[in-house]
Amino acid sequence: MSLGRVIGTVLVILVLYAIITAPQEAASSAQQGASTAAEAGESITVFFSSIVNDVAVATGSTSSSSSGIGDPVYPNGGVETGDGSTPTAP
Repeated sequence: MSLGRVIGTVLVILVLYAIITAPQEAASSAQQGASTAAEAGESITVFFSSIVNDVAVATGSTSSSSSGIGDPVYPNGGVETGDGSTPTAP
């Protein structure tokens, strides 16, 4: 048996012992841990959303306001073709 497996087995036994001997405290600890993890996830989401928004504002990106979903986004001064060309008169 490897050392990792022994340590893992001991940890599982300790967790089961804590749950069996004090189920209320174990449930409370699990609920607090899940709440903390949810708050951390929300904070990370807000952080990355603000970074993306700041980059979009800094590059001058705009979006049409018709539906807001699936509308193309072009940089300030960009063209719809996406290849950098400008329309020419026929």
